[in-house]
Amino acid sequence: MAKVNLKQLALAKLAGFRNKTVIVPEWQGAEVILREPSAEAWLRWQEATKSGDVENISISEKALRGLRGDVILFIDVVCDTDQQPVFTVDDAEEVQSVYGPIHSRLLKQALDLVASAEDVRGK
Repeated sequence: MAKVNLKQLALAKLAGFRNKTVIVPEWQGAEVILREPSAEAWLRWQEATKSGDVENISISEKALRGLRGDVILFIDVVCDTDQQPVFTVDDAEEVQSVYGPIHSRLLKQALDLVASAEDVRGK
């Protein structure tokens, strides 16, 4: 068996994230890589969804905050087949304007990659 170059493996673009490749039929069969959200994305998500008075806001405001949070995570988890992010934070408004069920399903798949405490402990 050939010796593994651990440094090279650890420094690979997506080495710090669980990820998977999926085909999106609705996007002309495009292949994308979905990865776990970054710590920065989780902090942005928290800021978008939990800031201010969360108990006394309207249903519409709750829905808008949820949408913004989903978009923040979505733009963080989608990579092309060269392992490069497809979107930047600057794309959030544009993505939000078209965000729909397909985007949501892709985000769910990426979130399913996140390890729970039970997973880490080995149940």
